[in-house]
Amino acid sequence: MIARILSLVAVLGVVAGCTPDEPDARPTSKPPTSGAMTTTTTSSTPPPTGPPPLTRTLDPARYATERTVCDLLTDAQAVELGLPSPNYRDSFESFVACSRRHILADRRVDYDLWLDSDLLDDAFGRHEPEELHVRDIAGQPAVLTSADPSQACHLDLGLAKRKGIEILADDHDGKACALAVTIAERMVENLTGGG
Repeated sequence: MIARILSLVAVLGVVAGCTPDEPDARPTSKPPTSGAMTTTTTSSTPPPTGPPPLTRTLDPARYATERTVCDLLTDAQAVELGLPSPNYRDSFESFVACSRRHILADRRVDYDLWLDSDLLDDAFGRHEPEELHVRDIAGQPAVLTSADPSQACHLDLGLAKRKGIEILADDHDGKACALAVTIAERMVENLTGGG
């Protein structure tokens, strides 16, 4: 009976952790040494917190009518980019619109010249910062809400205070954002007289 009690006490001592040979199982304050455990996000670029600044203003007045808005991208430039001739023009209270679409085309684009709207600020109001890609396009601030490979891309280009161009590009080859950026570059060239 005494042997049984002694073995029970020994078992309880092991279960309770009273053996002096076992290392302390409490967590230490040392950081883990595994490379996988210590990775941080400091090496990646943080998402933008606000729209890029406008350092140069461009006057889009000569394109601000239904008759002239499509000329932001010339017919020759559109052909070079594989886009059809304009098939839609319209004007609204705060913007004028152009569409270069064809039902059989692999590439299509709609662009709107906004005459009283801060497109870049609006982009940050409509989307989470991590969804946005801030770019400098020929000296003008721009915000893209997609990245290639993509069949559709939305680009907002700042021109002046409360003036800008919104570009919606479609490309079946997954290069819609590259197309939108190239269109924006051509438009800036045309606005500065370089095109």
